[in-house]
Amino acid sequence: MIRILIMAFWVFVVYTLLKTLYRAVVKSDPPKTRQQDRIKGEEMVQDPQCRTYVPKARAVTRQINGERCSFCSEACAQQYEEQHRA
Repeated sequence: MIRILIMAFWVFVVYTLLKTLYRAVVKSDPPKTRQQDRIKGEEMVQDPQCRTYVPKARAVTRQINGERCSFCSEACAQQYEEQHRA
């Protein structure tokens, strides 16, 4: 009976050590899939109406007087259009 307890204790110790080593290796050298999942920076554009910056992919774009303009919202785009009609 004592041999079984000693054996169980050593199995637990070895398991704990291996688990700790594995976590240390994973944290120090992340796999490529984790590096690819990082958020990449987006190009920002400034709204000419309210001067806020917006990610280019989310901006409302309009062609006004032959110039392409990016806005933070539809409301800013409409206000700018009204002020800059040719």
